[in-house]
Amino acid sequence: MKKTQDAALHGDKMGEGGITYTVDSFSNGIAFGQHKLEQGQDPREVYSLRLADDGEMIRLRSRYALHKEKPLYELERHLMRLSRQGVLRSAIIYFGTTMDPFFPFEGKFDASMRFLELFRRYTPGILHVQTRSPLIVLALPVFKTLGKHVSITIGLETALEESVQRYTPGLPRVEDRLKTATALRKFGIEVALQVSPVLPYGDWRGDAKSFAKLLNKHADYIFVSSDLSARQGSSKGTGRDVARRLAADRKFHWLRPDASKPLLAELKRIAPQKLERPKREQFEERQMKIFAA
Repeated sequence: MKKTQDAALHGDKMGEGGITYTVDSFSNGIAFGQHKLEQGQDPREVYSLRLADDGEMIRLRSRYALHKEKPLYELERHLMRLSRQGVLRSAIIYFGTTMDPFFPFEGKFDASMRFLELFRRYTPGILHVQTRSPLIVLALPVFKTLGKHVSITIGLETALEESVQRYTPGLPRVEDRLKTATALRKFGIEVALQVSPVLPYGDWRGDAKSFAKLLNKHADYIFVSSDLSARQGSSKGTGRDVARRLAADRKFHWLRPDASKPLLAELKRIAPQKLERPKREQFEERQMKIFAA
């Protein structure tokens, strides 16, 4: 997995600490896993939302295969156990890594909403909800309850609708994703925009500035990656499919490992603070209490 120069083991130096868990909802259940990052790994890279649902990765990543009949009941038992052990308040949970919890709608939406409702009773250190679907705004009451304990990541690989149609057909429109980000931020919910992989947004260098401004306008934090590897999709190879289409269109700049370079350069110029991982005051408060004791 790709490593970044400034990432810490659990993010302690960057404002996040504790145990990391992943949760994915699918048509007949929920997958729950516990993880430990290697030194230097950036969790935003490791747990970034894929371009398409990846059932194979769920089987590899999940530590618990929750009962198909009562997955929410079993998940609540896990959360209750973490709460009793005193680790839930320092836990980092990523909801939606190998599968988008709100897209497509069929078979996921109800399970995802019921899962989020659990966090009214069991609040982690931080819950990262990752999606590309505007339907996430329907969970706004839960997010408002969680406050500083929730962060929403919305995948946005390009500023051009024509690129969505060409390279990721079927995904929500660019305009709808941006409206979703605006709506969530209006109610004080932290929003991060994930540009992974970077898809054509116009001229590679010439239009990087306008895309950077668009991201800056609609996000509290921004994560950019050029990763077009096979891990961006299932065994059917969504990442490879995108790469083939880019090659067929002779969009070779976007296939390079440094495809994100012009965009990152503009973001570092206009909003460098938004490229950093946020410092979480709840983790800092917990560390202060530990030192005080």
